[in-house]
Amino acid sequence: MDMQAIIKHKLAYFKHVQADIDSRKTKASLIMLRKQWLDKQKVNNYVNEYDRIRGILNTSVTGELTNDLLNKRKVELEKLGAKIIDQII
Repeated sequence: MDMQAIIKHKLAYFKHVQADIDSRKTKASLIMLRKQWLDKQKVNNYVNEYDRIRGILNTSVTGELTNDLLNKRKVELEKLGAKIIDQII
């Protein structure tokens, strides 16, 4: 093989290696982005449920048993929400 053919072969190899590295970086960044979206969705779900329960407790006339269950769930969500926010920050 002459020198030109060797250089051409090596150049093609390194371009292929660089493309492989770039694709792995892109995949890793997409995985991280998806995780961030899922974490935000989880926090929003807890906040929405907490707001819904607060609204029910403030506006409706429900039985004492129902109020107790809703208050317990409200306390659980407050604890979960604090844990989730601490993990994200």
